[in-house]
This record gives sequence, C-alpha cells and structure tokens, in this order.
Amino acid sequence: MVYKRFYPVFRRSANRILAGHSCVFCGLSSSKQPICSVCVIALKSDSGSCFQCSEAITTSNADQRCGVCIKSPKPYHRLIAACHYDFPVNRAISRFKFNRQLHLGKALTDLLAAKISIAYQSDYLPQMIIPIPLHHKRLAERGFNQSSLIAQQLSHCFGIPNKEQAIVRVKNTPHQIGLKAIKRRKNLKGAFKINNPLPMHVVLIDDVVTTGTTITEATNECLNHGAERVDIWCLAKT
Repeated sequence: MVYKRFYPVFRRSANRILAGHSCVFCGLSSSKQPICSVCVIALKSDSGSCFQCSEAITTSNADQRCGVCIKSPKPYHRLIAACHYDFPVNRAISRFKFNRQLHLGKALTDLLAAKISIAYQSDYLPQMIIPIPLHHKRLAERGFNQSSLIAQQLSHCFGIPNKEQAIVRVKNTPHQIGLKAIKRRKNLKGAFKINNPLPMHVVLIDDVVTTGTTITEATNECLNHGAERVDIWCLAKT
C-alpha cells in the first residue's frame, strides 16, 4: 500500500524551509526540486503496468498489455500516468484542482515529464498536445482548466505545440466522481466536438483517468478527424 511507503516520509521536520526549498509532500529540504528524492521513490509503483491502459500487471516487459486490453483493445495507443491515484497523490490533485494550489500540479507534471522522456526513448513524440477541455460553465466556476496547465508545462518541456481549442466540450456533463462506467458513458456521449483536421499523432492530456470513459470519447472524436494515433498522458491513474 502506498501509505505504508509514505509512513517514514511524514515525519517532523526541523528544516522545513531550508534555503527556501522544501518538498511539496513531506516538507523536507528537496535540493531545489519540488519533490524530494525520498518521495519520488515512494511514489514509484512496485509493479509493471499495461502499455495501453497503465493498469498494474506483474511483468517486466515494457510493451506488455493486460488481459483486458488484449481482449478488448482501447482506441488510444498508449497511456502514461505519472502515479497511481493513491494517497498522497489523490489529496495533492484535489488541492491542485479545487484549492488552486497550482504548485502541486506543477510538481506532479514534473514527474510525468520524466516518465514520458523514458517512455519515448525509442518512440516518436506526438505532433500535437491537446488538453481535455472543460465546458465553459465549469471553466467559469473553477477559473482554470487543470489539464490546460499540465499541457502548457509539457508543451514547453518537449517543444510540442499545445492546441487548447482543438477539442471543444459542447456538453456540460455533471461531475463524474462516484459514477459507474455505464453512467459515465451515457453522460459523455457527444460531449466533445472538433472543428478542424488533426495531425496523424496527437496526445490528450488529463489530470486523472478513472474508468477511461472521458479519454475514450475524446479519442474516438480525434480518430474521426484525421488522427491515426492518440496517446494519453495524465498525472494519475486509478
């Protein structure tokens, strides 16, 4: 369990603010990095993951797929998640989205960027970054789109164009938290619209992938508008 790996990390710190730099998770000095080396190790998964959906599997093969993806392949090519959606990542993402603690999103995006760099050593990077959009009413309520912030940081890191308006959310779906997959699919049917042709290889950015309903709906829309390969990058996968 993740909380067991973090138990020794959450300890009292006499040097919480040392040289003005401290880890966003444990508060200890992090040598000018937002997440210290101890927490980075604790956040890493102990097992392998499916190449396509990123579900945990017991394999050391980097391109191995889980049984579900072999039987029913996803429309997207691959999914890369920085972390599993466990404590303390789930709490950090919640504070990032709902309490405007943007430094937490930046720190987790740094972890994602490091993972992307490794994953694409023998693969081509996408030609376009597309953040999963919020409906304009939801955007007005929150004040920002967390996926857009992640996309902007990754665009700068890898030099890939970030097209925030490539996909528009035309359906104001209710919050998906706690809903079963069948209800999520019903809510998201026809939720996205693309007006212009896309390049062959694009990547969709989201903060958390749960059932995969949102990214599947958005992926299908991309494939219907010129994309031949769609990858998914996210901060966390449940």
